[in-house]
Amino acid sequence: MALDSTGGRRVPRNRDFLNKHGHRHHSYDPEKAPYPLSYDRQVLELENLDHSFVMHVKKSASVVQFPGHIFPRHSLDLGCGGGTWILDAAKEWPDCKFVGFDLVDIQVPISLLEPEIASRISWVHGNFLTTKLPFDDDEFDHVHMHSLGRGIPENKWGVLFEEVNRVLRPGGVVEVLEDDILFPTLPTWFTAPLRARNKRSDSVHYPNGSHHHSDKPPSSQPDIPPLPHDHALLESLYYAVFENRFINLRPTAILPIYFTSNFRQVISAPIVHFRMPTIPPLQALPQPLPPNALLMEASLPSDRSETTSQPHAPLTPRPIAISLSSTNSSATSKSASSGESSLFSNMESSALSYPTTSPADCSPHSQALSCDTANTSGSQSRTAHVVKKPLYIVDSSAAESTSMGVAASQSLIPLGEIDKLSERSLAMHLYFSYQSVLACQEAMYEELLDRTRNRTGQLTEWGWDTDQELSELESRTKFEILVDRYKRDMQARISLWCSLAELGWSVPPREAMSKAELVEEERLYRAMLEARQLASEEDLYTPCRSVRVFVGYKDIL
Repeated sequence: MALDSTGGRRVPRNRDFLNKHGHRHHSYDPEKAPYPLSYDRQVLELENLDHSFVMHVKKSASVVQFPGHIFPRHSLDLGCGGGTWILDAAKEWPDCKFVGFDLVDIQVPISLLEPEIASRISWVHGNFLTTKLPFDDDEFDHVHMHSLGRGIPENKWGVLFEEVNRVLRPGGVVEVLEDDILFPTLPTWFTAPLRARNKRSDSVHYPNGSHHHSDKPPSSQPDIPPLPHDHALLESLYYAVFENRFINLRPTAILPIYFTSNFRQVISAPIVHFRMPTIPPLQALPQPLPPNALLMEASLPSDRSETTSQPHAPLTPRPIAISLSSTNSSATSKSASSGESSLFSNMESSALSYPTTSPADCSPHSQALSCDTANTSGSQSRTAHVVKKPLYIVDSSAAESTSMGVAASQSLIPLGEIDKLSERSLAMHLYFSYQSVLACQEAMYEELLDRTRNRTGQLTEWGWDTDQELSELESRTKFEILVDRYKRDMQARISLWCSLAELGWSVPPREAMSKAELVEEERLYRAMLEARQLASEEDLYTPCRSVRVFVGYKDIL
C-alpha cells in the first residue's frame, strides 16, 4: 500500500502499472507523464548501480559540502525511484527526516526497514508535472534530484524549479545529477563478424575447396544508402520517443538556463563524457569433444553424476559477492573506504591474465585485445610502461557559476577519484546507457507502429520493409529480433566475464564442441580478430555516457 498525494488515501501497489508485452509501465497518459522507461527489475537496478558509483567516488550520499558537517534536518528526494539514495542518506544523516516523492509506488516497504530509519522516512506519490508539490512553503532545507531528464519535457523544467524553490527554506540547497540521453552505437567492423555465422547458409562449399554463392532475388525496395551502423533504425526510434514528448536529448546543456533563473547562487560543474570501454579480449575457444563422446554419453546411466567414481575437483575459493540491493547499500560505502576489490577498483596491480587467443597465428594481435591490466604472460618491464588511457573527457567550457567561484564548480565531481577507477568501470556506464535504451523498447515499438501506418518513408530509409500486408504480429516479431540483436551485440561489447575475472571470479570453461562446431567457432573467432584491427581511436573515445552536476542555494531573505 502507498500514500496518494492527491487524497491522502492508501492505494494498491499494482494500481499504477500496465503490462506491455511482458514489461511493466506506469498507467498514466503519456501527455501527463511522458516517462517512457519500464519498471522492470533490471531497469530499477540501474538506480542502485548508479548510486553505488556516486557513493564510491564521493564517499558520501551528497555532492554538497556542508560547512562544519551541519547536515540537513529535512530532505526531499524528488523522483526518488526505489528509494536507494534516501536509505544511504538516512544512515549518513542520523538527525534528518526524509520524504521520497515519485510517480509510482516502487519504493522499499517501510516495514522492511530498520525501525530507527523507518521512523524518519515517508513515501509520497504524485505527478509534479501536472500538480503542485504537496508540501508547504519553506518546508525542506535540502532537495535531491537524480536522473529525471528522461521524463521531463523541456517546457516543464522552469515550473518544476519554481516549485523546488518554493518548498526550500531560505538558505536551503538543491543538488541535481543529470545525464544526457545517448544511444550507444557499435561500429560496423565490430558487429559484422557477429553476423557471419548466419551468412554461411547462402553458399555451398565443395570438397575441392571451391564454393558457389547463391544469388539473392532482386529486392523490390529502392536502393538504400548504407546505414551508419547496424542499429540505426533503433537509434532513430529511440530519439524520436523523446523528441515527440518534447524532452530535450541534452538536459545537461539546457538546465543552466532554468536553474540560474530560479537560484541566484549556483554551482554548475563541467560535463563529464565517459568514453567507450577498451575492446575486451575474446574468450578462449572451447575444447573439442572426444571422438567417442556420443557413444560414451549413450552408455552412461542417467544417475551417472551420483555413481561416478571420479574424484571431485577442489573447490575454487568464492570471491566476495557485490550487492547492489537498496536494502543493504551500506556495503558500498564500506568497500569504498577499505582496500577490498570492488566493481570500481583499479585492478592494475593485481596482475590478472585472460585467455585471449587460441590459434597460434593470431597471437600477434592479442596485445590489442587485452584489458588495461598487467598481463602475467608478458615481462615485468613491458607491463611497467603501460599507459592508462583517460576514462573521460571534461567539457570545461560548460562549467559555470554565479558568485561561487570556478573552483567550487570543479569540486562537485571528484575527478581524482574517478582517475583511480579500473578501465573496466567504463563497462558499467555503457551498461547503464544501453539498458536505458532497452527500457524504452515499448515506446519505441509504438513509434514504429505509427511510422508503419502514417510515415512509411521514414522507415524505408532505415531499411525496414514497409510491406502493407505485414501483420502487426509479424512486425512485433521482427522488432523483437532487432532489439534482441542489439542486446546481444552490447553484451559482446561489454564482456561481463572480463569484469568478473578482475574481481577474482574464475571464468567457467565453455562447453565442449564437435569438430564441425569447433571449425565454425574458429572461423568466427578469426573473423572477429581480423575485424578488431580496424578499430580507430575515434571508436574508443566515443562517449557512452555524459553526466553533469548542479547545486543551487535559495536566497536568504
